[in-house]
Amino acid sequence: MQGRGNQTPPPKAPDKYLWPDKPAVIGTSVKRLDGPDKVAGRAKFSYDISRPGMIYGKILRSPHAHARIVAIDLSAAEQAPGVKAALVWKQPGAEVMFQGDEVAALAADTEEHAWDAMRLIKVDYEALPHLASVDQAMAADAPAVFTGGNTKPGPVQESGDIDAGFKQAAHVVDATYSTHVVTHVCLETHGCVCEWDGDKLTAWVSTQAAHGTAQGFAQGLQIPQTNVRVITQYMGGGFGSKFGPDTQGLICAKLAQQAKVPVKLMLDRKEEHLATGNRPSAIAHIKAGVTADGKLIAYDAQSWGTGGAGATSNFPLPYIYVFPNRRRTHQDVYINAGQQRAMRAPGHPQGCFLTEILMDELADRVKMDPVEFRIKNLPDRAPNAMWGEYFTRGAKAFGWDKRHATGDSTPGPIKTGFGCAANQWGGGGRGSKAHCDINADGTVVMKCGTQDLGTGTRTIVAMVTAETLGLPVSAVTPEIGDTMYPFSGGSGGSTTAASVTPAIRVTAFKALDALCAKVGPALGVDAATLVASAGRIHVKGTPSKGLAWKDACKLLGTEPISVDGDWMDGLSSTGTSGVQFTEAEVDIETGIVRLKRVLTVQDCGLIVDKLTTESQVYGGIVGSINFALYEDRILDRVTGQMVNPNMEWYLIAGMSDVPQIDIILNNMPERGVIGVGEPPTVSTAAAIANAVRNATGVTMRSLPLTPAKVLDALEQEKAGGTL
Repeated sequence: MQGRGNQTPPPKAPDKYLWPDKPAVIGTSVKRLDGPDKVAGRAKFSYDISRPGMIYGKILRSPHAHARIVAIDLSAAEQAPGVKAALVWKQPGAEVMFQGDEVAALAADTEEHAWDAMRLIKVDYEALPHLASVDQAMAADAPAVFTGGNTKPGPVQESGDIDAGFKQAAHVVDATYSTHVVTHVCLETHGCVCEWDGDKLTAWVSTQAAHGTAQGFAQGLQIPQTNVRVITQYMGGGFGSKFGPDTQGLICAKLAQQAKVPVKLMLDRKEEHLATGNRPSAIAHIKAGVTADGKLIAYDAQSWGTGGAGATSNFPLPYIYVFPNRRRTHQDVYINAGQQRAMRAPGHPQGCFLTEILMDELADRVKMDPVEFRIKNLPDRAPNAMWGEYFTRGAKAFGWDKRHATGDSTPGPIKTGFGCAANQWGGGGRGSKAHCDINADGTVVMKCGTQDLGTGTRTIVAMVTAETLGLPVSAVTPEIGDTMYPFSGGSGGSTTAASVTPAIRVTAFKALDALCAKVGPALGVDAATLVASAGRIHVKGTPSKGLAWKDACKLLGTEPISVDGDWMDGLSSTGTSGVQFTEAEVDIETGIVRLKRVLTVQDCGLIVDKLTTESQVYGGIVGSINFALYEDRILDRVTGQMVNPNMEWYLIAGMSDVPQIDIILNNMPERGVIGVGEPPTVSTAAAIANAVRNATGVTMRSLPLTPAKVLDALEQEKAGGTL
């Protein structure tokens, strides 16, 4: 995923399956098929599911950052009005490792009764020493909270000759950079509705992996996977945090089994912040050297970060740019907080920030333009490593030539600056299957057990089917989000489009071949000479010799076409590259940063739906604006409790905080389909911080860029300088 060039081309699929040179549907802007249902409220998310006789589950969570459970008494809660089921999740003697750790649960006929009964559960805790911050965990006198130690070293990464490299350096930057912990803040919280029919479970789950979640239920409940059905028709965001049933899903299933009625268990916002994952922190002390002519020469980094209670915090360093002599040591630091989970481009936003701020500092040392400096130190050019072209093209479109030197010298408190940064990601995929039905009335149904996080998967399933069958998108019914449909993997790592579209393409072609086998004899021609386009099945090169689609389908009689197909190599690939430019205003009297505009140049292989591709880029950038300026999980250093587990004090950008965003997509159909969900969110925060640096003359080496932090950095600059 480091994008060092020399990418091996993917195997070529048979010619008939290749993406068309002149597509009619693919590459156009098609509105999401489910848009009207979502706007009108007809789309049913897991949160909206209501089953006959359904009751409501709630989880009792630890208020302590670290404690041992001495005793649990459910008796009073079990006798409370409306309570139908109750269970102990952690037995006496077990330890809770963070605030929000699951302890017990119950289900009642109303949510109000459930909350009332929860207060009657008696738990005796023995408070134990806890660690609320990285500094506490790394202190020499820190209590040994975690088995094996509070820190865990990773492997040393080293190449070249560090000492020789620094001897060749004309300039050296030696500084510490850091990013913070943020949570996923999915619009629809985690949770599900579970219903048993004998020994068979149906679960409506807000998940980004329907089949994977079914497997998780089967393993967690020790039942056959064939006894589990997971349905995810619509879901409200995941960003890497919703790949399985999780503890709340297993608890929900157990409560439903005990109560013998369906149970809904959806988490509230506080639980989301505490227990459903987060992006880990990243800190690195970096010493980097550059030659007088602007070539990176040496890099030595000691990095660390926390993924919470016993979880990792790894991130790539250095990011993208080539240091011939480099060394990096890393250690994970454990604290008593909820564990990290994959979050949109795991590790990359952190690694990008730690590297790109350094790049601007080094560029200033050798008095080079930051774009020119970056281009000089890129890896070799390759289809998945196009940063040089993108920096040049983006700089021209953005008006980079109007950038001033570091520090806006114009009078007044409002200072303006430009910043830039690069991104990379993998985005490959494989393994999906699909099923297509063509009926005698001309209707087409394409089924795939994938799910739509809101990225437009349902729409591209219909688009690829329509393209292959020569039909308008409206003629195809895509059915997804159900484990009754053919297997498809989880939507993570930007792999969904590259996994699903080849399977849909192959399956649709198999269905078309079956239809042509019926039409050929009717027309008196070889079926192999027939093609589908513009709503007709006709002889290639002779559109007049053929049948309208519905007339062709009438030849099926009472037996519809029903075929299965698999993902095929050669229709998708992996590896993306992109760059971003930002313009920001900084009020040096208040410390407030206002982002004015963002321009991105991004590739993603073949663009299937231009509209939803752009939407992915917009969403990624907005998410990174939050990372840069607003979001911050704050833990009380004494109690280890989160002090802002809500939507009032855990800040998220509003519409007025979103700037003008301009998108330049590089369509590369020869590479096949590559996911684009994650790369656009990687580089925005770093580019914003570099714009703040260009505006103020002050280097911001840590996120988030809060007004207090900006003012503090300005004061430090007056006192002695941060450059």
